[in-house]
Amino acid sequence: MRRRDLLTGALGFTCTAVIDPSGAQTVRRKRLGYLSGSTQGLGEYTIDILKASLRDLGWRAGETIEFEERWADGDFSRLPRLASELVMLSPDVIVATGSSETSSLHAATRDIPVVFIQVADPVSLGVVASIARPGGNITGLAQGPQILWSKRLGLLTELLGRLPHRLAWLGNPRNAGSEANWTDAKDATAQAGVDLARIDVSRADELDKAFMAVKDSDALLVQWDFLFAVLRNRIAELAAQTRVPAIYENRTQVLAGGLMSYGGDLRENYRQGAVYVDRILKGARPADLPVIQASRFELVLNKGAAKALGLAIPDSLIARADEVIE
Repeated sequence: MRRRDLLTGALGFTCTAVIDPSGAQTVRRKRLGYLSGSTQGLGEYTIDILKASLRDLGWRAGETIEFEERWADGDFSRLPRLASELVMLSPDVIVATGSSETSSLHAATRDIPVVFIQVADPVSLGVVASIARPGGNITGLAQGPQILWSKRLGLLTELLGRLPHRLAWLGNPRNAGSEANWTDAKDATAQAGVDLARIDVSRADELDKAFMAVKDSDALLVQWDFLFAVLRNRIAELAAQTRVPAIYENRTQVLAGGLMSYGGDLRENYRQGAVYVDRILKGARPADLPVIQASRFELVLNKGAAKALGLAIPDSLIARADEVIE
């Protein structure tokens, strides 16, 4: 059986001719770009799921598909450069994790297909024309239409046994989804008659100082953000030290010691994202693939974190939880 050497394309990237066991068919290896504001340390919750799902769909890493990964390690200022690097490689499709990554790729290319995994409101972000008909080179999975801070406030109230009257909201202003999140949180607390203070953190060295402002609050709302994902252990430690109950959007922060979370199961997003990648690699156009809106949400509770705060989680919450960490 003949073996093909690496072929160098006119755009300067390499691809491999893959020959099936019979030697009768030659298929060009596909290239997938991956852009994340997070760190590779969170791969088991993100890209590892994507790769496993693609493998289940018949894509074999190093044989029929290769991955080009770019990680910002929580520094959102790096995303435009990393997005440009991926675009220069001319991959067949790029997977973008969140709002900031998707915005960076939207600015870098209007040709290469992009699948986003977790964007709160892609229409408001300006990356798709509509949910049903994205219309351009970008589609994916939305965390909306609801951002759910009202729901989280209700869960927090149920856990505390009272409505918290002084709340703080921790967000990253460099995250392209922050303003929509802040607006939703502000509206939810205003309707409940609760005071809400905004605390912005965009660098790791700002976090400890930020919690000086948090310590006088009754509770804390924490935005899902890749910088905060990188700092998830430290955020949980500071919340415990200041004895401030906190609710998060994603289970990874509760696994790191946080009190409770309520939000979309992002693991399922990566599985469904792999389906869209598969369809695009087989010829589908992003413009014709409707944005998938989140339909499965999970409540995760941490009994150890609650005990450290002197709180007892009500049986009604435990009964509804998707996961309880002892």
